[in-house]
Formats: sequence, C-alpha cells, structure tokens
Amino acid sequence: MTRRAINPDGLVDAPSIGYNHAIVEDGTLYTSGQVGWDAEFELAGDDIRSQTRQAFENVETLLADLDLGLDDVTKVTAHIVDPPARRDGFFEVWNEVYPEQPYPCLTILGTHGLAQEDFLVELEVEAPVEE
Repeated sequence: MTRRAINPDGLVDAPSIGYNHAIVEDGTLYTSGQVGWDAEFELAGDDIRSQTRQAFENVETLLADLDLGLDDVTKVTAHIVDPPARRDGFFEVWNEVYPEQPYPCLTILGTHGLAQEDFLVELEVEAPVEE
C-alpha cells in the first residue's frame, strides 16, 4: 500500500495547521474539504457562488498537481450551510464546472455551520489516479 500526501503550491499551507489537502492511496485521490479560501486564507466572497467557484479552483489546483482535471473527478460531496436557501447558487456554479454528461456522482449534505462561521460550502472529491 502506497500513500502519499498532496499539498501543492497555490493552496493554503495545510500541513502547517495539521492536515493534508489530499492523499493518494491505492489508485484513488481523496481530498480534504476545500472551501472558498485562496492561498492567503482570504475568503473569495460572502456568497455561495463565489465560495463554490473558489473551492472548485482549489480542487483544480490539487488535480493539476497530478496531471488531472475536473473531468477526472468521480465523486463530489458538498457540505452546504442551509442548502434550501443556497442550492440554486451552488448549482449555477456546478453547471459551469460540469456542463454535460458524464457528471460526477454528487452528494449534498446540509449543515448549520462549517469550520469557520463565514464558510458556506466545503467540497470533498475523489478521482482515480494512475500510479
């Protein structure tokens, strides 16, 4: 079993705060939750659209480190604060990222809050990786 951490430049320094952005193990990429932060811990905005876009940009940065793209993602889990109020904004961005089939599998989990009060969305993804 081979396990390696993925912490590319362009994202917050995850190891400095006690986690890895992603792990590749047995041919699969597993990510930690990606939020609307840029590399300087600045939030992209206070709305679901801007935070979802930034979270997907962070996922893209992780994938690019492995020569993968968003089309390689097989599973997305989205944790959304108050999904009934924010679902439309999330899907507006989702449809920009994934405009046609085959879409990745998607699970949306509603929550009352995330790790920081101003976070509205957190994305976890899985993707196959050739080792």
